[in-house]
Amino acid sequence: MRAQTDIDLGGVLVDPFVRYLFLALVILLAVRFAVGRLGLRWMFANPPLAEAAIYVCILGSLVVFWN
Repeated sequence: MRAQTDIDLGGVLVDPFVRYLFLALVILLAVRFAVGRLGLRWMFANPPLAEAAIYVCILGSLVVFWN
């Protein structure tokens, strides 16, 4: 297993966890689009809370399986 190194963006060192945050956001936007197109938003009593929970699940999955 190789150690993850910081990402250098114009002299600013960024932790690799930030990459997971942005990737999880992109995946969440795709899931949101799919759920909206399929008309499944009515299934959730509190859609913003459901989106936050899905984001946390996606982020956790990325950290565990892509580390």
